[in-house]
Amino acid sequence: MVTRKEKREREKNKNFFFEFIKTQRHFFKEFIDRLKKVKDPRHQSYITYGTETILYTILLKNAVGIDSMRSMTERFNKEECIENVKKVLGLRQLEELPHYDTVNDFLSKLDGKELEKIRTYMIKTLLKKRCFEAYRIADKYWPVVVDGTGMHTFKEKHCEHCLRREYKDKETGETKVIYMHHVLEAKFVVADMVFSIASEFIENESEDVSKQDCELKAFKRLAKKIKSTFKRLPICLLGDSLYACEPVFDICDENKWQYIFRFKEGRIQSIASEFWAIKSLEENDKKASIFWVNDLPYNERGVNLLEAVIETKDKKKQQFLFITDIKITKKNAERLVQAGRSRWKIENEGFNHQKNGWHDIEHVNCH
Repeated sequence: MVTRKEKREREKNKNFFFEFIKTQRHFFKEFIDRLKKVKDPRHQSYITYGTETILYTILLKNAVGIDSMRSMTERFNKEECIENVKKVLGLRQLEELPHYDTVNDFLSKLDGKELEKIRTYMIKTLLKKRCFEAYRIADKYWPVVVDGTGMHTFKEKHCEHCLRREYKDKETGETKVIYMHHVLEAKFVVADMVFSIASEFIENESEDVSKQDCELKAFKRLAKKIKSTFKRLPICLLGDSLYACEPVFDICDENKWQYIFRFKEGRIQSIASEFWAIKSLEENDKKASIFWVNDLPYNERGVNLLEAVIETKDKKKQQFLFITDIKITKKNAERLVQAGRSRWKIENEGFNHQKNGWHDIEHVNCH
């Protein structure tokens, strides 16, 4: 076990920029060319920096953990830094890196789909290089976790797309409103890492909509994105109990996707009742750590329920219940439980790391 002090000592002698470039060149040889091909929304006669310079600057900002645009400009304004970026990008001339106002102006006009193209290129490159092969479910399906998360909260309306929620102030009893921006993410789960493959903002079309946008509505849009981008990829969706419902099952059937979702009794009561009734009859399996029932009837389809009782670090027993369309056997039951539980990695290794660990994605760099 490496202590934090030992880790710091090791990191003292490591050139992170060199490691960053080495990784980029090994896995993504076309990366710089892709940045150059991004459609530039600015007036061409006023351009000082190309798209590759601006995007690479903001990428480095996030990679090294700088939490604000102003700090980025201050810390990158060094000859060594400018020279390194110039060499990596293959530029003939670069006197200084772009100011944060220039970066903000560019990003505020840029079509987000241009960045999605680069992300898709990177994910497809890793798939072609067979980097994720060992992490398939049942040696076939790619585990993709879907979950929503909050990005920003405002006391006053930020824009016409804000979600709004009313609540009562505990001290004054007044009804107050908060305005929010949420996003639904789909991420590959690879050991202790997660890789974003698609994003869909949960937002209202306008401020006068009768019903607000929600995670399930956003999932329908996200599913179309994933299917159009990864047409033949065998996928197994992982998610919380919100996704254990008929509309999501239909989308999975239509796209030929498998699924493993956390299951709660109140979600589909008929299935839960039949599962517990069958378990009560199975005398030999009442105390088993893993129990399952296949082909439980639900709306002209059969679903499978899998229960696992796992001992936690503090010696307490915790129950996990999953619903899946993958047939459960003695051979695959434990692996399916592991796959179902890996859903938490989108929270820990995904959102928590992105928000609180290194990247500070909740920082509203500019309007």
